[in-house]
Amino acid sequence: MGTPSDLTKRLEVAIQAAHAAGEILHEGFRSGIIAYDTKSNRNDPVTEFDLRADRTIVDIIRNHFPSDGVLTEERGTDGPSDNGQWVIDPLDGTNNFSRHIPHFAVSIAFCDRQIPFVACIHDPLCDETYTAVRGKGAYLNKSALRVSTQEDLEGAFLGVGTSGRPALRERIHRQMPPFLRAVRALRTTGSAALDLAYVAAGRFDGVWYPSLHWWDVAAGILLIEEAGGRSTDYQGQPFSGTLSSMAASNGRIHNALLSHVEEGTDEER
Repeated sequence: MGTPSDLTKRLEVAIQAAHAAGEILHEGFRSGIIAYDTKSNRNDPVTEFDLRADRTIVDIIRNHFPSDGVLTEERGTDGPSDNGQWVIDPLDGTNNFSRHIPHFAVSIAFCDRQIPFVACIHDPLCDETYTAVRGKGAYLNKSALRVSTQEDLEGAFLGVGTSGRPALRERIHRQMPPFLRAVRALRTTGSAALDLAYVAAGRFDGVWYPSLHWWDVAAGILLIEEAGGRSTDYQGQPFSGTLSSMAASNGRIHNALLSHVEEGTDEER
């Protein structure tokens, strides 16, 4: 992994890349009608700004760390990961972005064997940059972050992610009743990266998603850990593989959160 100074340098590059991509997204968001294509299904859009932001991030990273591996939502794996791998979502919240809903982010993490060591999530419209280096804490625009102190689900403020896949969406709806009876509020924001950043910032007490990719969560996992929280799959295990369920919280309500969710089947993914 190199020295602590190597991680500091990688954080600096992650921030530089995230801000450069954020400028592209900000420009695109203000430009008018946003055309998009679809990828895996009709509810999975991609815009020219996803692709432009992706190229910009990778170019900046390659300029500084040409031997590092890269995994992005838009291009998959690019290069070996023996020296560590950058995990990138250039535009998390493309559905929001394409409909001019001002809630989306850039997510960048540097990982080694699926353990994140550097994280940066940047909200270009709010000018909020969430960062973390393993063992060094989590920050929002240089102010230290801590998760909330909520002790139970009664009165909790939660986020929940739905899915473009009907079977997963139905599963989420079946999980709702116990939460609706207990919690203060449920929010579906359309950006998993920002949901996880909000848990780290104490804005949300917890969130859960039926199915997320590694690029959706890598940065958020480190932010939450460094802010004192916890993230797992629905079975209480660390996020593993490239696609998994996700539950994240301040740690205090985590077991209660897990008790109301269930792992989706392979067929439903």
